Amino acid sequence: MTTIHDDRSKGSPFTSDAGETGNGGNRVGKDLTVAGRIGVSARAIQIALGVLWILDAILQFQPKMFGTSFVAMIIAPNASGQPAAIGASVTHMSNFLSRDVALWNTLFGLTQLGIGVGLLVRRTVRPALAVSFAWAFGVWWFGEGFGGIFTGHANPLSGAPGAVLLYALIGLLVWPRRSHGTSPASAHGMVGVAPGTSGAADAPDGSGLASSAAGRGPLGGLGGLWIWAAVWVFFAFLQFLPQNRTASWLQQSLDGAASGQPGWYSHFLASLGHAFTGAGTPIAVLLGAAFLVVGLGPFVSRRADAFMAVGMALGVVFWVTGQGMGGILTGMGTDPNAGLLLVLLGAACMPTVLAPASEPVPIAAALEHHRSWATLGLVMLAVVPAAVATIPDAAVAVAVPVPGSSSATLSSTSGVAGTSNSSGSNASMGGMVMAGPSGPARAHGTTANSMDMSGMAGLGVTAPNWKYTGPALPQGEVSLLTVVSGATDKGHQMQTPDCTKAPTATQVLGAVQYVQATSAAVAKYKLLSTALAAGYVPVTSTAYPVVHYVNYRYMRRSDILNPNQVDSLVYAFTPNGPVLVAAMYLMPGMGAGPMPYGCLVQWHAHTNLCTSLTTHEIDGFVPCPAGSVHNGRTPYMTHVWQVPVAGGPLAIDPSDLQVVEAAIMAQQEGLAPVTGTPPTA
Repeated sequence: MTTIHDDRSKGSPFTSDAGETGNGGNRVGKDLTVAGRIGVSARAIQIALGVLWILDAILQFQPKMFGTSFVAMIIAPNASGQPAAIGASVTHMSNFLSRDVALWNTLFGLTQLGIGVGLLVRRTVRPALAVSFAWAFGVWWFGEGFGGIFTGHANPLSGAPGAVLLYALIGLLVWPRRSHGTSPASAHGMVGVAPGTSGAADAPDGSGLASSAAGRGPLGGLGGLWIWAAVWVFFAFLQFLPQNRTASWLQQSLDGAASGQPGWYSHFLASLGHAFTGAGTPIAVLLGAAFLVVGLGPFVSRRADAFMAVGMALGVVFWVTGQGMGGILTGMGTDPNAGLLLVLLGAACMPTVLAPASEPVPIAAALEHHRSWATLGLVMLAVVPAAVATIPDAAVAVAVPVPGSSSATLSSTSGVAGTSNSSGSNASMGGMVMAGPSGPARAHGTTANSMDMSGMAGLGVTAPNWKYTGPALPQGEVSLLTVVSGATDKGHQMQTPDCTKAPTATQVLGAVQYVQATSAAVAKYKLLSTALAAGYVPVTSTAYPVVHYVNYRYMRRSDILNPNQVDSLVYAFTPNGPVLVAAMYLMPGMGAGPMPYGCLVQWHAHTNLCTSLTTHEIDGFVPCPAGSVHNGRTPYMTHVWQVPVAGGPLAIDPSDLQVVEAAIMAQQEGLAPVTGTPPTA
């Protein structure tokens, strides 16, 4: 074994003054990095990767995974917001798996267990890694929806671009080579290699990047650095997307991570999110810049380990905050998420021996041996995120109603196209009267030149002059509707709390057109049978008097607020049959909804709903009864009411009792059909 001398001025190999030697090229104690001192090697990374795969298998065998909630809550949601082809493929896979969830879940768990055990045994590392690559691709597609990168809402804080992709990248870096001779980095004159040195297959030779665990893999130490840089620069790319630099993205991410967690952890995440209310934009800029520094810093420094240590620390922070520790405390987590994998990736790429002063920095070596490719790669790594950062924030397309028709055109969320039309300044609708920019909010229907915001001031608001004029409802039904509404309100979460800013004349006019277009488009669904034939299916219990129906085909980003593609319809069941009481728009993902009409159209979500494992319908509230699971936070939603509820068609959320009463009044006035069909039990 070659001895390394401490004579850097002559460009020779080096050792300590005391002549100490060690494993893997006789590395010197004082020149070891933290990774070197704790014995990080390719074999150690393989074992750690195997342990994580076994953890995944254990999580896959959780009781909830053997029920339909595995498909309904983990697989199927990945279709939301995806391009049509990807969304359709995920939906088809969900339908296929739902036929025998227990069988498929068992096979999934055994596959992951086999990969993990295979990585723990030296002889089976290669086949285990080969299987893991194929398995990772399938899981990344159907189990993670490609990390959401095609939806426009993927964010590194929440785990993008997907943990399983990192499994595959780490496995590639530590793929065992058959030859124990000169590493590929050495063969190409790459940085960090002491010529003539050799070591064990799991103990890299040389110094600098070549001494990393990745240094013995097929890509070499410098190849590992390119992987590291690509991951972190892609993080910056995602962070600079318009949806990830809004004022509320950080709070929403933390609120989403809090859903379904134990009380103490949920409180911590929610409090942390509250602390960053409105601070999303500057935090996004800081994070994006930090990602670029962590990814590109090792190219221009001999202390690549310092930058990688920062990246590993960020991975831990992300894991305990926005990633909710992978949901492993919720009973529905399938893997520990990306945070821990970032730590393992950093360990695989981190040098174990410091590079001597005579060695060029990695970028110099890359430019020397691969000038064209290295130049192109660095330009792409630096320029692409910067270009994305210049995309305007108002990048969400919204379907804006065309005056006088039920069609819609696309406009940005920053405003409403067309401020003058035949409606004129006196256009109005029930519960909302046109107002100028400075017009104060007054009680419902009190002053002609004012705008009613009574239905937008809170939950279950009833205007002073609203009165039910129909027959008395049975006391049992009144009690049921009252109790359920109270429980619903406890889990009510507004996207923009306390939004009371008076709308501009343009916003009021746009809102009028929006209501008119929506109401005209859903008029064909006055009969429930028509909605069912069109593909709407119940997502709340049909034994309850108010039932929500969703058409999953319409939950796409291109259809946000599109009157011709209404995501959900709400029906109230009266003694005289079902009544269409509301059209409801749903966001296709967990992001915020656009507000082109200011406070007139607000979004809300629910945080305390439970879903039945047998019917897949929302059937209660937390604490969930046996046979049900907590939904977490629902996507944001907004209503356009089709019956005369107090507050008008844009009221946030009137009580269920008022909705049923308004439905009966609509039937009395000939505004809704009378069929006499009772609700389905």
